[in-house]
Amino acid sequence: MTHTLLLVGSPRGRKSTSTSLANHLAAQLQEKAQTTETLWITEQLASPEKTKHMMDSIQKAHTIVLTAPLYDDSQPYIVTKTMELMEAQKNLEGKRFIPIINNGFPQPEQITHSAIPIYKLFAAKTGLNWIGSLAIGAGEGLQGATGKSLHEAGGAANTVIAELQKIAEAISTDTTYHDNETWIIPQFMLKPLLRDIIIWINNKSWKTMAKKNGENVDAKPYIEYTPKTPI
Repeated sequence: MTHTLLLVGSPRGRKSTSTSLANHLAAQLQEKAQTTETLWITEQLASPEKTKHMMDSIQKAHTIVLTAPLYDDSQPYIVTKTMELMEAQKNLEGKRFIPIINNGFPQPEQITHSAIPIYKLFAAKTGLNWIGSLAIGAGEGLQGATGKSLHEAGGAANTVIAELQKIAEAISTDTTYHDNETWIIPQFMLKPLLRDIIIWINNKSWKTMAKKNGENVDAKPYIEYTPKTPI
């Protein structure tokens, strides 16, 4: 029996796709008689005491699973901060590490081309044992932001659930997974017309959320200001 630490790296906290993924994997591991602990990084960084608890938990873990989103081709700040703390703490050699990353784009390539190489380099620099990764395109389709579990997300979650079962098996048997990607939106739906529809829906969603929060998505706060008349 081994102990697995699941670090949830979404700034959204407990209502997020990253949480849904971590909760499902933790349940799978517990069914295989594995012990687990789940920590939300955004909560752990809130105080020195909680940060210390997270770092202590990292030291105790045999396997570390990171579930996190991809934002603008990079990991969230809270994940970067945790990686810096882990690198400074040392004593990570031999611990098993696997990131499970999702993004809002239909294709998972943004993850495999940018985020996964970052995490691989981090593992190599700190001595973590890379046992694989999972890149999930269109993570919003899992409806984690509404608090739903993967089982409540319907057919969209089937491929993800299947991959998490494989990851749980690899962790519980102390073997490796592999670097994999999965699509929630079928690839045939990404043809030009449907792609344009998806873009329209995403743009509308962004503007609706911005209006709700009193923001303007078309604002250009950093554009260079040129007076109409010379001063």
